[in-house]
Amino acid sequence: MKHKTFPFSAIVGQDDFKRCLILNLIDRSIGGVLALGDKGTGKTTTVRAISHLMQPIASDFRLVNLPIGASEDRVLGSVDLEKLVNDKTQVLQKGLLAQAHQGMLYIDEVNLLSDYLIDILLDAAATGGYHLEREGLSGWQESQFALVGTMNPEEGELRPQLLDRFGLSVQVATPQDLEIRKTILRHRLAFDQDPTAFQARFAKEEQVLQSRILQAKQALSDIEIPEACYDWASRTCQAHEVEGLRADILLLKTAKAYAAWQGDTVVAEKHLQAIAPFVLGHRSKNPNPPNTPPSTPPENNSEPESNESPAQNNASNHSNTSTSTGNNQTQTFEQVNTTQTMQLRPQKKAKSSRKGLKLPKANALQTSKNQISTRVDTYQTLRHYTLRGEFKLIPSSKEAKAKLWVYFLIDSSGSMARKKQISYTKGIIAQTLKNYQGQRIRFAAVALVQGQAKICHSLTQHPQVLLNALEQLPTGGKTNLIAGFQQVHQLIKNNRPSTQIQQQLYIFTDGRINSGNQSQLNPTEQAIQYYRAFLRSLNYTLVIDTESSFIKLGKAQTLANQLGSDYQVL
Repeated sequence: MKHKTFPFSAIVGQDDFKRCLILNLIDRSIGGVLALGDKGTGKTTTVRAISHLMQPIASDFRLVNLPIGASEDRVLGSVDLEKLVNDKTQVLQKGLLAQAHQGMLYIDEVNLLSDYLIDILLDAAATGGYHLEREGLSGWQESQFALVGTMNPEEGELRPQLLDRFGLSVQVATPQDLEIRKTILRHRLAFDQDPTAFQARFAKEEQVLQSRILQAKQALSDIEIPEACYDWASRTCQAHEVEGLRADILLLKTAKAYAAWQGDTVVAEKHLQAIAPFVLGHRSKNPNPPNTPPSTPPENNSEPESNESPAQNNASNHSNTSTSTGNNQTQTFEQVNTTQTMQLRPQKKAKSSRKGLKLPKANALQTSKNQISTRVDTYQTLRHYTLRGEFKLIPSSKEAKAKLWVYFLIDSSGSMARKKQISYTKGIIAQTLKNYQGQRIRFAAVALVQGQAKICHSLTQHPQVLLNALEQLPTGGKTNLIAGFQQVHQLIKNNRPSTQIQQQLYIFTDGRINSGNQSQLNPTEQAIQYYRAFLRSLNYTLVIDTESSFIKLGKAQTLANQLGSDYQVL
């Protein structure tokens, strides 16, 4: 029985997301849309509904789903194994990228896509295709598509290179209006009970949308763009401090598609203002520039057919900023200028030094033998069996590159704040992030404060985002190390790292652990037991001693010895 798809016109509460998808149907060169938002808000349902909408008016339209765990052969293509076995002939079989040509490529949880697949995706998106070479066969695969991704920002961020490839971005939030929520419930239950009847109920609305999309596509080439719009786009992008000129181009392209959708023949400032939040949301480094309000939608610019409203949240601002609780006051600390830094990915034990954190260079890390599992080359194994009649597992010759995730665990307790060690710690972290900017390293920070632990920011490849979160780091109270270890463990579970990813923990503390979760055990002993139970899989741990007292207690060094980790003096 043919699978039934939820009608696009029956989806409510996602007006911005639907508008962005429609604009990409009108002009595929816009480059797709990224939807960020809460889980369970129907993002995937909305994307899949596009195929039901487009099939009657574009029979060749393809919506191809790219799983985040797909292999290289599945994505790019490979030799057709069926023809190899049955006909003893080698024929290239299209991969998912080629199958999505002239359609949409959809990636759910796109932020969890491996770096290797991201590189493949970026190459194809930049050139409009790729050369596929397999076993002596070679061919150019056309691959021009609109990239659609959905993700929950709480599970990690997206690489900047891939983020910029999405033409538009939109925030999808859980509806708070009771009437909208009840309508969603009625539609979902009615569809589950009788999909065919539900589709027939919205058939007329689907036809209206289809007709309107076709008219907009046909009118697109005749839409005029006045010189004033070029000036508006350039000035706006300059004010928002976006990198490159892709945003300038997309502002005009998207406004042109929106004008066609509205039935207008000339692009006006109202069109630019309506779509600017979608183009600039994930690119702007200055979301609120002075005297330039492009993110503020004009009045009386909503569409009569729906309750659509321009995006109100910038997709680029998703930081988990910590705040103090109770009667404790949040303190903002200044960064101490320092040239001291950490060289990540140590190969051997770092020596204690008062001149700063002098660790071996980043490329010195050797991947352990049990980390990268041997993968079978399916094609070569089958080819060997077909040609020689002998079954032999042939391992893949390609090994995935090890990647690095770094967790900073920062003691922000009262003893650290009084001696201003927090400021110095932040200065070293800032210099380290600066030195490794642009590399495939993801950073996260957890703070020990007020007898608890708070995630300052989850794993990110944007150093400045992490530093901005650290600026709001509260200080004071006792030090609960086990709570910090629990938060680090939670970050690891949320991001589901593969075995190819190297994970390292850097603990900034003076060793004064005076709070725990169980009164019957010593707080330090609690933390040690938890680390041994849940964090021993980390590839490297370093305790960085921040003690600055004249009389040294040496508690941080004792902690390092108990953890079995390396030790460094700040």
